[in-house]
Amino acid sequence: MTTTDLRARYATAEGLLPHHLRGLITSPQVQPGWIPGTETFWYRNVTSDGVEFVLVDAETGTRRPAFDHARVAAALGDVLGDEADPKALPFASIEPRDGAVRVAVGEQLIEISLDAYEARILGPVRMGEAPSPDGRWAVFRSDHDLYLRDTVTGAERRLTTDGAEAYAYGGTNDQVAALVMQENLGLIPPPQVVWSPDSTRFVTHRLDQRGLDFMHLVRSAPFDGGRPRLLSYRYGLPGDEDLPTAEFFVFDAATGESVQAKCEPVFMPFVPAITYGWVWWSEDGSAVHWLANDRGDHNVALSRLDPGNGEVSVLVEESSSSQILYGPQQMDRNVRTLSTGEVLWWSQRSGWGHLYLYGADGTVSTLTSGDWLVRDVVAVDEDARRILLTGAGREPGSDPYLRQLYSVSLDGGEPTAVTADGLDHDPRPSPSGRFLVDVAARWDVPAVSVLRDRSGAVVLELERADASALDATGWTAPERAVVKAADGETDLYCAVYRPHDLDPDRTYPVLDCVYPGPQMSCAPLRFPLSGGPNVGASMAFNVPESFAALGFVVVVVDGRGSAMRSAAFQDQARVAGGTAFVDDHVTAIEQLARTRPWMDLGRVGIYGYSAGGYASARALLQAPDFYKVAVSSGGNHDNRVNHSWWGEKYFGLTDDFDFAAQANESLAENLAGRLLLVHGEMDDNATPHGTMRLVDALIKANKDFDLLIVPNADHHLMVNRAYFLRRRWDYFVRHLMGDTPPPYRVEDVPIEVYR
Repeated sequence: MTTTDLRARYATAEGLLPHHLRGLITSPQVQPGWIPGTETFWYRNVTSDGVEFVLVDAETGTRRPAFDHARVAAALGDVLGDEADPKALPFASIEPRDGAVRVAVGEQLIEISLDAYEARILGPVRMGEAPSPDGRWAVFRSDHDLYLRDTVTGAERRLTTDGAEAYAYGGTNDQVAALVMQENLGLIPPPQVVWSPDSTRFVTHRLDQRGLDFMHLVRSAPFDGGRPRLLSYRYGLPGDEDLPTAEFFVFDAATGESVQAKCEPVFMPFVPAITYGWVWWSEDGSAVHWLANDRGDHNVALSRLDPGNGEVSVLVEESSSSQILYGPQQMDRNVRTLSTGEVLWWSQRSGWGHLYLYGADGTVSTLTSGDWLVRDVVAVDEDARRILLTGAGREPGSDPYLRQLYSVSLDGGEPTAVTADGLDHDPRPSPSGRFLVDVAARWDVPAVSVLRDRSGAVVLELERADASALDATGWTAPERAVVKAADGETDLYCAVYRPHDLDPDRTYPVLDCVYPGPQMSCAPLRFPLSGGPNVGASMAFNVPESFAALGFVVVVVDGRGSAMRSAAFQDQARVAGGTAFVDDHVTAIEQLARTRPWMDLGRVGIYGYSAGGYASARALLQAPDFYKVAVSSGGNHDNRVNHSWWGEKYFGLTDDFDFAAQANESLAENLAGRLLLVHGEMDDNATPHGTMRLVDALIKANKDFDLLIVPNADHHLMVNRAYFLRRRWDYFVRHLMGDTPPPYRVEDVPIEVYR
């Protein structure tokens, strides 16, 4: 291929990176901003004519502009001195108030009246605060203690005095706090608190990390120059004796008085319970509930805290020889506490994720069952005693990953299908659960966003996505395919991205875009930018669309061990030392190629990020006759030096899982293909030490490989990401496609993408 042709392909590939995709799809999805205490929401809509803010009253089923965009632009110009474009207002979100709207423009917080359209600057944007639902109060942290600000008077009050290093109120585990990202982007995270519905109290924790050992990173090239800087932070490893725990406290906003939970400190691993919504208030504010587990997640409990006296009681307990989840993926919580004293509980005890109802008297009834998966509890109508939920794989012959809406009674009986259109339904409920925005899409169908009531009935169509500009780039939707796993029996679902301008009489190199789970699946279920369950940072890095534009066939395989199927399917992450996914990927690609002769199995490469970085290197080492080239970025190549939560939760405790055999360095002697290892020097999540241990093993094995260490970059490679993306393209173009990469520079990714 000529240099000119390759440059054109690079330009097309760059145009398909996630931040550029935003300009190629109008009305891609509705993300509602529900206004506290109401059934009204706003959303930001990207149209062919610019950006508009829309206000929807769910109770009346009406939709209108949130304000006069031209008058808001004029008001901003009056106070900022710079003319604003009504079709591209300089803010991404709004905070509606009675007769006004608040917006953040740059570093300034501005309020605009919606009668006279007069703007006033309220002051600088205050980062690092956790506001109450009514906006009256804001909690922030200084050093290791909590403070409360009265947003009306501006008065500040200190709430605690005994916070200490590694024993802070409202703190987040060091190893998940993204300390480097905060420093790089100038972010101040809010304290970990959950406000009561009436804004009078909040619950928080004091996180004890004092027993943890330190992890160390060195910032070799500080942005302001000078000597290299050491970052030392608390980081637990599998098998460590001490891991984080937390004590819960409830604070009264008016008096500042606190009540401590009367229980032993709660195990608080890598994932903080408050961040993930595993701590919540009852609707009437009479109780606080939390979910907590032990190491390995073999035992979990739902506890209730009386905020008045600190008494704690355990409502539900469950044990398993495998890990226990609260929903199909790591961030889910399909557990609800009802005003009747009943508890709605999601469990895989039957082998599939289903719903159970615990009565106030301790009795248990089964609400759903069968070889299918309850995915989301959307809303509970206690008056009608019905649950609105999403489920997948229930109907014969249906795709087991696509969510449909169902309704089921709290008193038992068969679920009733609300939707049956073969699309994936992504519900975004109001806080009360009375209404929801349903964004329905599929990998080959742009999203349609509608408003539904809690029975599932459509109240109002909101938006339809238009992807004609995306189609004009040469993009085509991936093909969904089903193959057999290496066991010859289990169905695996895959996506195949065809190269642009496919000529079926030619052959093309193949790239395996890998992320093995176990906490998520990766083959796309939804149209680009339409949201959904598997669009986390790992896949945002992988951008198979860009590789297809370069001329590669890209395959994404959800092998055994990944999420959103049966418990046995996900438990394969523990089988064969956690590396069974390699055999599944090899056999899947071989099966796909039998009916797609344009896939060249003599030129197969693999790439991935984070756990996918581990998996791509593992595949090259474990199947050296099949994979010829790998780019491994941000990989946790040795889980013995990776954070404890990941390894102990999904693979096992050190006494029952062979972490040494799982480490990629154990197969260093097998390296035969081309390997590029990439790591951010300041990756405080999957630290670069695992990569360097693999490097050490490869050197000892006298193997040739390539290494790129990105100074200042964290786990998400937010520094010099564009350079990394170009280098990854170059590596596969040179070593798998057999062409010489063109001189090309990918534009920097705008910082707004990360904020």
